[in-house]
Amino acid sequence: MKKLLLIFFILFELSAYGDDIIINPDTNIELEKDLIEGEYEVIYEEPIELDPYSKDALKAIIEKDYDPNINEGIFKNQLHYKFKKGIVEDVTTKLGTRLDFAQNISDNSNFEFNTKLITLSAYGKFKSQKEGYSLIFDFTPVHENFFHRLMLDTYIESNRIKNNKIILGTSCPTVGIEGAMSPYLIPFFNKSQIARNFGGIRKTGLRVLGDYKYFNYDVGGYSSDTRYTEFFPGVETDLWFGIKPLANFEKFGNLNIAGGYNAGERNSKDFQVASAAVVYDYKNLWLRSEYGWANGSNGLSGMTTKKREGYNATLGYRINKKIELVARYDDFNPDKKIKHNNTKEYSMGINYYILGQGLKLIFNYVYCDNQAMKNSHKLLFGTQVML
Repeated sequence: MKKLLLIFFILFELSAYGDDIIINPDTNIELEKDLIEGEYEVIYEEPIELDPYSKDALKAIIEKDYDPNINEGIFKNQLHYKFKKGIVEDVTTKLGTRLDFAQNISDNSNFEFNTKLITLSAYGKFKSQKEGYSLIFDFTPVHENFFHRLMLDTYIESNRIKNNKIILGTSCPTVGIEGAMSPYLIPFFNKSQIARNFGGIRKTGLRVLGDYKYFNYDVGGYSSDTRYTEFFPGVETDLWFGIKPLANFEKFGNLNIAGGYNAGERNSKDFQVASAAVVYDYKNLWLRSEYGWANGSNGLSGMTTKKREGYNATLGYRINKKIELVARYDDFNPDKKIKHNNTKEYSMGINYYILGQGLKLIFNYVYCDNQAMKNSHKLLFGTQVML
């Protein structure tokens, strides 16, 4: 009976469409080389793309299974545009912001609302499909020169070599694991002390990143200028290399043991930073530990010739796809010439991923044990939104 119904349906289609039969490409029917009399031409219908502004597409935003390791905007498909002409294939825009309410628990207790970050990104590919570009603008209110902070990422990239990415322009070198991470991916409101002192700032130059089964690397040469304040005040080199001992034993988790060396000269002042890190994740548990030593540095806190040192360890556990618990121990010596000068931060936090990194709530408690001044406590509650 089913076969008879199928034959009837085919005959009906023939009578309805005349000489042409429209078949979806998913049926995987192949054309003969030449048509002979009595045969019908098969016309392939273009696959129907879901309207990104339709009710179903907007509903999918809420139902999507988000990866918290990717800083993806929730309206990625809606803010994507393809060009029909020119050398640029497409562009995706993303607006991100981080806001927090901070309460200092001390004798001079105060409640503050802070705008941590406001960025606008535009990224995509060129017509070759092997080259791409990235632009990030920082609109966060600051007291210093606004235009020196406006441009963050400004680069073009090539992916013509398998497992490698070549970047030309302004980007953030890997001076420590967390130093190179996007602020939208870090587990706390603030990066670790070595990350916000030794790294975490963009440089302009040529960079090659490789990612293979057993190892990864990041090698680059840059101008030692930061935030477009000087024209080529010196040369800076960044080297980073990691190995993956569990590449063939994924059931035991993912492990990356890495180290790096950053050195250069700025306005006749030398600096060098050595760092090492261990990153491990197993199912819902993850661990990140870093050590950094500097004889001068040219990072986020500015150029300095001070000898400094720091260590931190962060532990995270994802209870489910929405809730993550994090804890960190962070010890930093801002000047090794001064005794009893360490700053230790003990942090605990809860991250609630409503729509992945695109929409999440953050709660942090930080206790700062400062040998050079009075200890302090701080509560931070805020949100992160990426459209």
